[in-house]
Amino acid sequence: MVALAQHASQQLPLLHIVERDDIYLANAADVAWFAVLRDLDWRPWAPVAAQYYEALWLFNQEQFRSREERAQALPNAETREAATLRLVTERATEDATAAVIAPPAPAPLALKHVDPQRLRPGVVPVRLAGRAPKCFFAMAKAYLGALLRGRPAEPEIVHEELVSNPAFARACGFTLPQVKDERLAAQYASSDLPSLRKIEQFDQLMTARGLWDHLALEAVRANLASGKLVVDPTLVHDTTHHEAHSQRTAVDLPAKDEGGKPRRKSQSKTTKNCRCKQREGCPHVWTSADAGAGTVVKTGGAMHWAHKASTLCFAGQEVLLDAVAMTDAASHDSRSVEPHLARLFARFPELKRVVVGVLDDGAADDKDLKDKVRKDFDVELVTSQNPRGRKCLTKDLPRGIKKITPTGTPVCVAGLPMDLLGCRHTTGHFLFVAPDGEDGRPVCEGCPVKARCCSLGTKRRQASIAFARLPWLDPQLPQLSRRFAVLMAARTVIERVHNLMKNVYGVGRLRKRGTASAQATLDKTLWAMHVMLART
Repeated sequence: MVALAQHASQQLPLLHIVERDDIYLANAADVAWFAVLRDLDWRPWAPVAAQYYEALWLFNQEQFRSREERAQALPNAETREAATLRLVTERATEDATAAVIAPPAPAPLALKHVDPQRLRPGVVPVRLAGRAPKCFFAMAKAYLGALLRGRPAEPEIVHEELVSNPAFARACGFTLPQVKDERLAAQYASSDLPSLRKIEQFDQLMTARGLWDHLALEAVRANLASGKLVVDPTLVHDTTHHEAHSQRTAVDLPAKDEGGKPRRKSQSKTTKNCRCKQREGCPHVWTSADAGAGTVVKTGGAMHWAHKASTLCFAGQEVLLDAVAMTDAASHDSRSVEPHLARLFARFPELKRVVVGVLDDGAADDKDLKDKVRKDFDVELVTSQNPRGRKCLTKDLPRGIKKITPTGTPVCVAGLPMDLLGCRHTTGHFLFVAPDGEDGRPVCEGCPVKARCCSLGTKRRQASIAFARLPWLDPQLPQLSRRFAVLMAARTVIERVHNLMKNVYGVGRLRKRGTASAQATLDKTLWAMHVMLART
């Protein structure tokens, strides 16, 4: 990042015209976006703006070179069927070595044509030829403002907001084209409302260079430094899905084992990013129309064709801390835990000295995964139980116990589940006790089988089960204890964060395809959340 200690002086306008609708929006208590866009500090964005202008210059140069390279390229002999099989086998659910989460943003460009200290809203780099580019700060505000207004930050939506809402356009920093003569076309100005093509190009470059991620990362770091984002020793992890903007097809695959049954796997269409009339044999490479999309199976068997994202937040605050797209939505949720923690601690090393635990749902209930998280990050992974096909224990049980459920709860011969009382670590046993009834008295009182269940003179049945009989229960923090239930109650904060992402910031359904676009959507949402947090 380049220090912004000095800025070129600029003459302030002597006259400033204020529209009546701007005054109304400024005084409206229930309109948050106008004050946010009007009062935003643009200076932290200057390094990202310089990266954008540099990427734009390189993009224009590469467009000219790519036309020459395409004319000299050799035909691609790969067939669509072979490419489809290759793309399926490269997915994370088929290739164990494939990356589970989206790769990090590209390294910053060397600034050869842009001076960050000369950038400011309304001031763009000087070009010796061609039209001046649109203002980065105004374009970025337009995308941010769309999210703050509860609409997806996609080019079509942003363009519609700018064209249909002059107050919104002015708050972003755009002006209307000025026509000096009705017989002549409007003269071009870099501050004029951009066309849809320019807005699409802006999003394309910001996504390709990972600049949305840079904006979000700086916003999170600023809130951590200011204390607006309250650091908590407990993190909460979960996954969420966003409906994909593509269609699902089925691909037949050979059996994994010899003699096994052939398989069918959901896959997006195989296509080429070109306009060649004859795609079979043209020089372009076959790609997936929506890389990263997959079948997401939810509780109850409901299936969604969607992209999946791994999310993290602090247990004590309903603010998203980090979000990363998964490269294959069909991947199991537990596979994202370890790489996402590695990504988080690489981005925020100071958190590694503070975070001691991560809460997750039953999908991550795996001993090997918990051991690896403990070894790699010195963090305890705490999850709710997932029996995963365990059966009830019915043999060699204490007197009066009919069975032990897959979760580890003893059930007496009267069919009543028992409560965990505690642990006797000296002998290595879990202690269970019969619960109280609705009247507050032990259920054993008046039970017809009490005589052959309870010891003579006791009011309620107690039972001890050896740790070895219930190896899936943690003696230090048993999953059946009230202390565990209180701890896991904090995990619901991630569900409210997901609700904010989908229903407040309008990203429940994606409008662009590919893992990179899904990651850009997450970065924009994270950025908007922390811009609003900084205002509180």
